[in-house]
Amino acid sequence: MSKIFDNISLYFSFLKASLKEMLIYRLDCIVGMISQIVTQLVEIIFIWIVFQNTDNLAGWNFMQILLLYGVTLISIGISDFCFDALYDIGPKYIRNGEFDKILLRPINPLISIIGSSKEFTALGYFGLGLFLTITMLIKLSIPITMILILKILFFSIVGASIIGAINVIFSIASFWTYRSNEVIWSFYRVYTFAQYPLDIYNKFIKFLITAILPFAFVAYYPTMNYLGMNSNMIYIAPMIMIILWVIAIKVWNFALSKYRSTGT
Repeated sequence: MSKIFDNISLYFSFLKASLKEMLIYRLDCIVGMISQIVTQLVEIIFIWIVFQNTDNLAGWNFMQILLLYGVTLISIGISDFCFDALYDIGPKYIRNGEFDKILLRPINPLISIIGSSKEFTALGYFGLGLFLTITMLIKLSIPITMILILKILFFSIVGASIIGAINVIFSIASFWTYRSNEVIWSFYRVYTFAQYPLDIYNKFIKFLITAILPFAFVAYYPTMNYLGMNSNMIYIAPMIMIILWVIAIKVWNFALSKYRSTGT
């Protein structure tokens, strides 16, 4: 157990160092954040257009959908902030031989890699998600209590950890293809299905984002709970997170054991 806490402490130390390095180029960081916000505003406009032709989607009105969207963005922002470096494993570390240097460090290479994440433009996702969530809670007349705030904070972190674990699992493809970015992105984009009510999908999609790639536990089930829809599935999310990380660490260690230097 102490080793786990040591690794977590090291991870935050690396992340802190990356933050200091990134803030040297503050203008780039600000521009990146603004671009992320603009991109998501386009998505929100699309949702608004959809609701010009219907009153609800599977029983969810416009404000409820925006709440779901906001809760999703909070977790996405946290996940991108903490795990974005996974996209670089193949093209940056393994293909260029940098991974060999990381292996010389007396810590798990996974900690070194994710600790070097520099996607601080993801704060744009987080900020917009937080704004949408608070605004929709007020418009939906949902009391913003301390319990609700802590619940949203906790399950947003759990949701981000679920996304991170899924990305770690698929990042192992880089040990053979050296192209972790394309592989992770292909599976990661499945999360967009969970930005809308599950009832609009067929059984296969529901099964996919609930049992195979459980993005539904990132925001959909938590949002149902916040809306008072009597969804207790939210409380399964921490267990899903733990299971996914156990799997992620095991497959990562397996892939690591098969690693062969590129000889660069």
